[in-house]
Amino acid sequence: MKLDTPTLLMAVTIAYYTGALILAVLALSLRSFPRHIRLGWGFWAFAMLLSGSCATLVSMRGSISDLLSIALANALMLFGFGLRPNALSMLNRDQVSYPWLPFLLSFGWLGLYLVPWFRDDLLARTLYVNLASMLAMGLCIRQCWQALKTQKISSLLLMAVFTLDIFVRANLIMMHLGRTFPDLQASFQTTTLQLTIIVLIIAVVLKILGLGIAVFEQMTGTFAQQALIDPLTGLSNRRAFVSATEDRLAKMDTPAAPYALMVLEIDDLQGIKDRYGNAMNDALLRLLGRICSETAKTAPEACRLRDDQFALFLPGVAQVEADAIATRLSRYLTVEGARASDKQLVVTMSIGLFCGNASVPLSRALEIADHCLHRAKSKGGNQTVFNSGDSEGPVKSAAMAAPFATRKKTVA
Repeated sequence: MKLDTPTLLMAVTIAYYTGALILAVLALSLRSFPRHIRLGWGFWAFAMLLSGSCATLVSMRGSISDLLSIALANALMLFGFGLRPNALSMLNRDQVSYPWLPFLLSFGWLGLYLVPWFRDDLLARTLYVNLASMLAMGLCIRQCWQALKTQKISSLLLMAVFTLDIFVRANLIMMHLGRTFPDLQASFQTTTLQLTIIVLIIAVVLKILGLGIAVFEQMTGTFAQQALIDPLTGLSNRRAFVSATEDRLAKMDTPAAPYALMVLEIDDLQGIKDRYGNAMNDALLRLLGRICSETAKTAPEACRLRDDQFALFLPGVAQVEADAIATRLSRYLTVEGARASDKQLVVTMSIGLFCGNASVPLSRALEIADHCLHRAKSKGGNQTVFNSGDSEGPVKSAAMAAPFATRKKTVA
């Protein structure tokens, strides 16, 4: 096959249509995929369809009017280029970041084409089309840069392809600035334009590959995140909590830096479930999860430890402040629980509280807080039991302390 300009133009046309078909089929058939991914694919497929239509009209130049082969062809292509950054923002961030761009590029072109000097000036038309395309590619690079942290491979690949796209278009502009062509057909015979078309064909393939890798990386990241999140409450699960908390402890300024660890459990939750069903049980767990999430400064500091137990890590918090937080949490749960159950329930909870410093490892703090929780439950619930963990070995119970407000506070 002779690689002349008409042949290459046919090849790039086929590449655009094939890419559009592949992405459209994926967008329509993979209904289990998130909506924003399928929309991103759909936007890109439509953009490629417009580019293919442009290439088809350009290949018919001479047999159809300039209004179709120049004005309409480039308007379609520019609208497609304006869609590409929006396709990436939809794919990566579930939003259309530049809704104005396709209309600005295409209608700006059509408006200028009505001006005689612009319509008759090949260099002016070439500058507008390629500079507009370079703007769109620059915005695509920006979208990839924003996704670099979570989608490294696809972002780097797409950024390289978009940069190459910008480079060949800049080279095309330089060619037109350095030489004067009587018409576009004359420029088609140059090696520069033929190389540009070859690069476009390669770029089409690499962009589709990059979009596929982006989705794979995005889904992998989503699954990894879901593996660390409790689906009912949206809090971290035990594994994520332990990992994040141990990192925080390791980064604390000194071994003497204080921290508190709470383990919380709703009193008689099984009895509530037996009387009112799973819906009430889940509602109360979600409520306690929300209360813990609002109390923690960052998400990893609160977690659902197991079925009905939650944990709060409070760095820099000493015993007095931790006691106040525990009391506030229990009162908040009682008020919100009564509201959620239409005052059918008096919801209380037991809290095991460790108050110590960063020299105490998390595993030991969890052991102490868990023992304190069981101590609180064994004494009838609706109270806080705390221990500093100063002594080595098993945690032992101590005498009851004075009541704290309307709740009992016990030292274990």
